[in-house]
Amino acid sequence: MKKKLYPILLIVFLLMQASICIGQETGVTIIDSRHYSHSFAEMRHFRIFLPRGYYQHPEKKYPVIYFLHGWSQRYFGSGDDRYSEYDRRSGNSTENMESFASTHDVIIVKSDGYNRSPDEPYYLRPYNIGPVETYRQFPIYFPELIEHIDANYRTKASRENRAITGLSMGGFMAFVIGGKYPHLFCAVGNFCGSPEFVIGPKDFPVEYRHLDMYKNYGGMKVRLNYGDMDFIRGYHEDLNRVWTQVMDNYQYKIYPGGHTTSGFSEMFNFLYSCFNQPASKPKRWDHIDFYPEFQVWDYTVRTDRVVPGYTLLENVDQRGFRCSVREWLPDGELIPSVRVSVQTAPVFEKNQWYTISSIDLKSFKVVKQTLQSDLNGRLRININGAMQEIGINKKEDAPNISIAGVEIMNADWIVPRKETAIRLKLLNKGNNISSGVVANISAITKDVVLLKSEMSAGSIGVNEIKSGNSDIVFKIVNEHIDRVKFKVTVRDVRKNSWVEYFDLPVLKESPEIKDFVVADGKVFTVATRGTDSVTTMIGRGNGDGVANPGEMIEILVNDQGRYWRTQLFTADKFINPGYVSIRQSDNWASYDNVGGSMKYSIALVSADCPQDHNVRFFAEYWLPDKPLHTIRQATVNLPVSGKDHEPPVLAWVKVAGNNLLQAKLYDGSVIKSVAVTLKADKKETIHVLLNDNGIDGDLVKGDHIFSATVPEQHFGIYKGMIEALDSFDNKLSLEMEGTFILH
Repeated sequence: MKKKLYPILLIVFLLMQASICIGQETGVTIIDSRHYSHSFAEMRHFRIFLPRGYYQHPEKKYPVIYFLHGWSQRYFGSGDDRYSEYDRRSGNSTENMESFASTHDVIIVKSDGYNRSPDEPYYLRPYNIGPVETYRQFPIYFPELIEHIDANYRTKASRENRAITGLSMGGFMAFVIGGKYPHLFCAVGNFCGSPEFVIGPKDFPVEYRHLDMYKNYGGMKVRLNYGDMDFIRGYHEDLNRVWTQVMDNYQYKIYPGGHTTSGFSEMFNFLYSCFNQPASKPKRWDHIDFYPEFQVWDYTVRTDRVVPGYTLLENVDQRGFRCSVREWLPDGELIPSVRVSVQTAPVFEKNQWYTISSIDLKSFKVVKQTLQSDLNGRLRININGAMQEIGINKKEDAPNISIAGVEIMNADWIVPRKETAIRLKLLNKGNNISSGVVANISAITKDVVLLKSEMSAGSIGVNEIKSGNSDIVFKIVNEHIDRVKFKVTVRDVRKNSWVEYFDLPVLKESPEIKDFVVADGKVFTVATRGTDSVTTMIGRGNGDGVANPGEMIEILVNDQGRYWRTQLFTADKFINPGYVSIRQSDNWASYDNVGGSMKYSIALVSADCPQDHNVRFFAEYWLPDKPLHTIRQATVNLPVSGKDHEPPVLAWVKVAGNNLLQAKLYDGSVIKSVAVTLKADKKETIHVLLNDNGIDGDLVKGDHIFSATVPEQHFGIYKGMIEALDSFDNKLSLEMEGTFILH
């Protein structure tokens, strides 16, 4: 009798808490419920599908598939734009959640992406993306939802029994959340998801592009479904060209049709099959995150970053990792002034001392510290945002070889069908010398022929970086390869061995283009947003159309009677001195309704560039072909002449905590002095000298960020003037925009 009463009493209880219905033919229970979110500080809704027999078998537990709806949709259905119906069974349809839950032992949870308060006008754009408008952070919220579902329903509460998928904007967010939390999901799917959106903290969001995030999916299985007439399909093709070459856990399928849940049953069967054969947790993993603080694989990372950017952890295992903070991906400028704290998983001996080596891969500076693990076997390692290799060692530990860099020896960049010679730089971040080091390389990407696959490096001392004694030589035989991935196995005479992977961009063999202009501080009318135009000042310089030392230039290509901005690649040492890397975006959402953007570069010419030096660029730009975009590529040979007459350029200025005044400036030469004058009504004028020497309030030497702590003053709101002088006495004098609050 008790067994018969149990499901009835439970249903009565649920009816008191939420809206509930039971499919008459399927036996699936569909509940619309809600829970309190601490991260949002409000009630959040969801719809849950409980499989047939859920109440009849109270001892049974189930895996969970999470689903994220698309634009104009909600957890309870669709608005007027019904581009996909996938909740409930209608007639004989099986392409829906109700039908799937009736034939599979799985719980399906459909979350709500709504991003407005009840007193605000109804709004169709979900998830607080593109643009970021509120402080709601759906990626941060999602573990809360998982915790609630696991606590209130009979789930198998482990990553091996949890998957996530979504449609359109929900597909974009599913890839974001799945990649952010690989320790929570074993699989992630995406129906017709957008390729790129602005996302992240409201005060400093980033342009998040899936193309760059492939390293986040270790230990997961990944799938993309889309229609052959989907208006986003051009971006999906861009993604597939890269992900298929660098990932062995990614698959995609194209279906007849448009922007909808293409191949619904196949996707859900794919996710369900992953519960039976989940991928193992990777022994060594990578992660990229756009939040200043995050957790992944039981590591906790905290930074004080207050500008847009990404934190990268690479090759993480018990012997160490690589860490950096960048403005954008994949090769954005490093932000070494950011302070980073990495708390490891509890994988070390408790209360034991370890030597931590931090090797800066740009300056080659080595910093050593001795740290004691805590009572749980965790270490807390404090570093900065520079690109650093971290070695974790006890006194008796063996050598530990990793790849510190890859140099192309015979070309400016890798080109298909041409022999490429590369040389590996190897680092020993272990605690003993490694002798007789030999590296063997194999290609992960198909259509790569290795002509010479082995190099030796002799002996490598502790914290020493050493180049190989010979080149690795290969040829890519398929001209459609966009990125090439290799496996490296390193051995030494003591039979130690290490395995690591790296990948490199491949640029096509392209004709030289003659019809271009140099934008160096002149007004041009250029293409924008796909089919629009804008007339604006472009570049910084004397405006004569000649690249001079010290100028910040753009290359504009004349195509179809219009000028197009270009993204530039070069290996020339006289471009972007000091690891400068400036990239901007031209968003095409108003043209193709997607959210993707064409990238273009601003190149800084070094002040010491020789007279009549020729710079070779690889240039790329887009042309509209609605609903697609055509990617055009060319080489540009650019002569440089003249002298540096350009003053420093201010990128930004801000006041951080404790009255730390910071200003980022660019210049083709060395900046000798930076001074800021602050003034407020009825208050004395404050004069502050800023420096980039790593002392006296400045955090990192030579990072283009000039800093100083403002002397203690009374609270006030100030306006400011900045002056900067470079090594040629070119002077910047500028009234800074906005106001600054001192306390």
